[in-house]
Amino acid sequence: MRLRRFQVTWALLLVVLAAFAADNSRNWQSGTLLETEKEQVRQGSTKRINTEGTAKDKGKKTDYSETTTSTTTEDYDTFQVYTIQGDTQTYVARERLLFPWSKPASLTVGEKVKYAVAKNTLYLLDDNGKQHKAGISKVSVNSAH
Repeated sequence: MRLRRFQVTWALLLVVLAAFAADNSRNWQSGTLLETEKEQVRQGSTKRINTEGTAKDKGKKTDYSETTTSTTTEDYDTFQVYTIQGDTQTYVARERLLFPWSKPASLTVGEKVKYAVAKNTLYLLDDNGKQHKAGISKVSVNSAH
C-alpha cells in the first residue's frame, strides 16, 4: 500500500514539474495593450415546454384539462477580446469566459503586457501575474515608421 501511494505521489510530482517546465519554455514578449472589449456571441436558443394536466371526477364521467407553457431562452458565449501590439505584429485574441463569474485578465489599456504566442493561442500575464489563454483571431504586420 505504501509503495502504491509513493508511486502516485511521484507521478503527480512529475506532472506538476512538466507543466511548470512547459510554462517556462514559452517565448514571453512585451507588447502594448491597445484595446479590450467584452463580446457576446449568440450560440442558439433553448426551448422548454411544460405541460400540467388535471383530472376532475364527476361521478360516471371524468373531465380532463391541461395547460402548456413554452419558454425560449437565448444562449450566449462571452468573450474578452484583446488587441496587443508587439514589435512586429499586432494580435487580436479572444478569451472565452466560461462562467458568469469568470473574470477577464486584469490589464490596463495603453500599458505594457507580457504575452507569448504558440500556434493559434496567445498567453497573457495580467497585472496580478495570472496567466490567461486566448485564441488568436487576427494577426497583422505593423507598418514601419
